[in-house]
Amino acid sequence: MTGHVFVSHGSEDSDDANALAAFIESKGAKAWIAPRDVRPGQDYSEQLQEAIETSIAFVVLVSEKANRSPYVRAETEMAFSNGKPIFPVRMSDIQPAAGLAFFLKIRHWTDAFGPGRDASLARLAREVQTVAGVPVDAAPTTTPPDTAPPAAPAYVPPPPPSPPPAAPQAAPVPLMAAAAPPPADEALMRAAIGPNADLYLQRWRQMDEKRSAISWNWPACLLSGYWFAYRKMWLPLVLLVLASIVVSALGATNPGFSQASLFITIGFTFVTGTFGNHWYRNHVRRLIAETSVLPREAQLDALQKRGGVSQAAVFILIGLSLLMVAIGVIAAMSKLNQTLGNPPYSANGFQPLVDPNAPEPDPNAPPSGEKPPLTDEEIRALEQQGY
Repeated sequence: MTGHVFVSHGSEDSDDANALAAFIESKGAKAWIAPRDVRPGQDYSEQLQEAIETSIAFVVLVSEKANRSPYVRAETEMAFSNGKPIFPVRMSDIQPAAGLAFFLKIRHWTDAFGPGRDASLARLAREVQTVAGVPVDAAPTTTPPDTAPPAAPAYVPPPPPSPPPAAPQAAPVPLMAAAAPPPADEALMRAAIGPNADLYLQRWRQMDEKRSAISWNWPACLLSGYWFAYRKMWLPLVLLVLASIVVSALGATNPGFSQASLFITIGFTFVTGTFGNHWYRNHVRRLIAETSVLPREAQLDALQKRGGVSQAAVFILIGLSLLMVAIGVIAAMSKLNQTLGNPPYSANGFQPLVDPNAPEPDPNAPPSGEKPPLTDEEIRALEQQGY
């Protein structure tokens, strides 16, 4: 056997997912499931990507929680892009969300519920065994019970934590609780977002429904760098500042480029307004992935510290902006003074500079531009010439 079967699931479906991984391994195939097989101290997202790329098959557990999990969607998309055999396993009679349906609608489903559950899981076991290259269980036959070989043990998910009902029920016990708490992914996102979490989660859901990275954000458009600083998006902030400095420098040194630099600066604001929500979503996902090795409470605390907002960063950026404006005004006034021919000024900006080594002016010297008076000899010479 080579490779492993990747088991994708929402974080709150971990019990069912681990039971499914154990079922796959009981059939001779190797299962890879997080966080069980994640190596400590390594980058979480990189390990997930490597596990999907090196897998021989991809099994995704479809449930209400998985429908709301952006990570299940991203993992399924990656498996689809890498051409992996995909086996969806439904835990209840539920349809996949729009983000999952695109990758699963042509797949053969396995229903791990209802009266046909055992037969569906047996078929899944044979398909996984075929892909993994291990001995395949025999398919069910119509052999009489007294001669039929013993059936393979069926996959039985762990019972729900709630106590069993007092009276026996005809229908099987559901694998999912009727009233479930908010999914862990959403709780982690709220911790990383901080203020206005509902607004951003709603916008991201709308982006998923439209399958588009475009979603308008007025603060990201009108405030741009200040919005990046407020949301602690340091890398986009640095890139925006560097781009603005380069454009401003080109406009100052090249008069023909000055008007174009204004339009480019305005274009920056429209780009940040159009893709600000998409960039912020990637920022939140990266924070969650980087803290995923921590215990849940520690991860929530780390996300609240590393994520959220920073008013101090906004004030610092405003101060730096005012300083840059002041430097620009002083430089413009100095250039204007040189253009008008005014005398250079001293460091305090008020007293004109005077050269201490310059000679004292002659009080009897004629004003600048006038000729000195004629001497007696010059007057007599002019009289002799008839003047």
